[in-house]
Amino acid sequence: MFLCCQPPPSPSLQRALELLAQGHAAEAGATVTSAAKQAKKRFGSGSHSLACAYADMARLHFLEGDFKRAATEFRHAADAPLPPEAGQRADRLAFMFGFAACLEALAKTGEAEKVLRQCVEFARNLHGSATPGYANALAPLAEFLLRTGHPEEAVRWMDEAFAILRRLQDPSIAVAAALRAELFKAVDRIDDPFADLDDLPDDVVVDSVAQAIGRSGRGEPDRVRLVLADLLRFVERRFGDAHPALTDTLAAIVRHEAALGDRGNLLNRTSAARRAVWSYTKPRVNRGLLESIEIGFEVDGTIHLVPRLAREPDADEAVGLEMVLTQAVEDLYARPRPE
Repeated sequence: MFLCCQPPPSPSLQRALELLAQGHAAEAGATVTSAAKQAKKRFGSGSHSLACAYADMARLHFLEGDFKRAATEFRHAADAPLPPEAGQRADRLAFMFGFAACLEALAKTGEAEKVLRQCVEFARNLHGSATPGYANALAPLAEFLLRTGHPEEAVRWMDEAFAILRRLQDPSIAVAAALRAELFKAVDRIDDPFADLDDLPDDVVVDSVAQAIGRSGRGEPDRVRLVLADLLRFVERRFGDAHPALTDTLAAIVRHEAALGDRGNLLNRTSAARRAVWSYTKPRVNRGLLESIEIGFEVDGTIHLVPRLAREPDADEAVGLEMVLTQAVEDLYARPRPE
């Protein structure tokens, strides 16, 4: 489980998270509790500052797996009087999303869905129906509907979100594009989920690729395989062979198939690895030396490379080729990993 749509951590929450990462859970809890007491003393019950402090406590407890306690704290934060400022109301929306995540973690799916739909209405009223703020509020509901077996409604929400964000050329379309691609597979849509990204700036497209790769760590495996295949075709068309986004996608295919073990597609894995290694190696060795590269995998995942040479290398070329092949494998496995 993870929390979406949360604001950057406050100084007290940031310190608490550092303490938690160091294994000091009690000190982390004391840090956010002390901040809440100070907020109540300074600003009073019902203040927005106290609501934010409750949400900090909730975020910490959520990360610790104490979903029941986190739900109570998020609900306290969301039940405070509605603040007048738009930014503070955006915080309220984040508290509601946090409460919904806790409810789902507690297997209260009906209540979680109700809160997520309230979040959509709140976002529409807060931001307007043709804005990034509203469009981005649709993704958590669509994610939930996908997880709970209602992809048909989920894809309708994401088509709406994608259309808004594409019209506005908003960078947050990257997240929507990745989720929408998976939803296409869930409802057996055959149109290319990435085709409508063609007229967007390169940086937005690269982020969309990264977001799609990131989903491969948590999506349904067969759907992910199909999405990655679509993604590879799109990246080839948009950037060509030399772009890092292509190697990132190939590496994602290799990792995805490897993670599935016996259920993985060895042909996909081998083909993606061969192409990535070849793309890295060919421009780095002397012209006319390398004809092709064969790849194999041991059961434990060890990769074997067999270069097919067009001619006999001299001593320096042989050493250089070995070094480049080693670097190619290291580059492949160093590529960004799913979240």
